Amino acid sequence: MKIKLKILFCFFCTVCLNSCEYHQYNGAAIPKPVNYSVLQKSAFFNEKNISFSIDSLNNALYVKLTINGLKNFPFPVDKKSKDTLFKTAFNFVFYCDNKIIVSDYPVMKNTFRYFKDTLATANNMSFSTDTVDLRNSNDLQIQIPFYAFHNLKRGKHVIELAVSQTLFTDEVSVVNTDNSKGYRHAYENKPLLNARVKFDIVVPPIYKSTIYGLGLELKNDSTFSPAGMDNTIWKSSYPDIYWAILYPQHEFYVQTSFETSTAKYCAHDTFNLYHYYINDSVGLGVYDHDNFSRDDGLGYWWGSLNNLKKTEYKRLKFGYVHHFDLKVKEGKMVNW
Repeated sequence: MKIKLKILFCFFCTVCLNSCEYHQYNGAAIPKPVNYSVLQKSAFFNEKNISFSIDSLNNALYVKLTINGLKNFPFPVDKKSKDTLFKTAFNFVFYCDNKIIVSDYPVMKNTFRYFKDTLATANNMSFSTDTVDLRNSNDLQIQIPFYAFHNLKRGKHVIELAVSQTLFTDEVSVVNTDNSKGYRHAYENKPLLNARVKFDIVVPPIYKSTIYGLGLELKNDSTFSPAGMDNTIWKSSYPDIYWAILYPQHEFYVQTSFETSTAKYCAHDTFNLYHYYINDSVGLGVYDHDNFSRDDGLGYWWGSLNNLKKTEYKRLKFGYVHHFDLKVKEGKMVNW
């Protein structure tokens, strides 16, 4: 069972040091290593236990933490049950000028499907992984887009990244009052694996456009009917609809909440789109949410932001979408 020690969002996010900062190998793009220096690390954050790397490719920075299956490691012991706790989660926090970088990127990436973080720290560039068992080998990777750094001026910056874990946990057996066996989660604070590194990035010009979703309706004709998409005894057979912005192409940017059992999505949504070129393109996707399987795509659209800005609002038709109404406010550079 996976536990989240810190609920920010399921990240695995997106940065780059330069849009062309990669080289070719047999015609395929290969990430380019980013040089970094170690400012601090704990004794157990060593080459025997941990492999750490930072790479850049296609406007994205990839931070990878590979944990070797740890043996002879001082795992903490639950004081009550005396069980050894093997599981922990890792935190990644980005700093510039000794301050945590703030951005609305974490809030946008936090899926509205589950909860919305309204704390003052919600805009901190701080991300947490799922809980992993350190006895096993694990590859943990975060991907941060350069547009996430839109509050930094364009140009070269020194970034510091703190990687850490604090809380160990595991399920331990208990005997219930009726003598049946059960389980509880035990926790112990014991920071053992942490490091802080620094590296340079060059933040490109970043523009911000505002996208207003004004509702959508699915087709209902001889080619497609939304009735019967979700056959269940608990509700109507209509789909649970939500839509998402795709940027860059094929990359998930942000999604709405979903409206249940309907052929229409009626909510009005507003999203800031951070992008790299004034005449950039953007994608839209409409989906049927499913709790137990992969969400079904109902239609995809990709086109120019400039074209969307030409009129007060646009009515788009694509896939199984009869119409999707939206308007776009012209983008301006935000990081002079």
